[in-house]
Amino acid sequence: MVDENGPHYFVAFQSPGPKWLQGVKYNEQPDFMKHVAYMVEMQEKGLTVLSGPFMEKAGGLSGVLADGGMTIFKAADLAEAQKIAKDDPTVQSGLLSVEVKMFWVPFHT
Repeated sequence: MVDENGPHYFVAFQSPGPKWLQGVKYNEQPDFMKHVAYMVEMQEKGLTVLSGPFMEKAGGLSGVLADGGMTIFKAADLAEAQKIAKDDPTVQSGLLSVEVKMFWVPFHT
């Protein structure tokens, strides 16, 4: 069934920014833990729905991480969503770039 009034979320696509070190794994990039701390803060505030890195091979930290990741989160509108995504200290430092899109969910349980 299609929910014509289904919820809206925001999706942040994180990708390597201008200060990304080529050949260095995602979780070994400088200030990577600042990104993790910001993601934890978003989760603790109840904003995060899903978040994590892209993978080349499954297995969590034992797998193979791809460059970049994605976060689905809640915000009042696109402007607030962009602010939340750009407040990530690794976006501010240039380690990551981010693109935010609104996501309508007409199919859900």
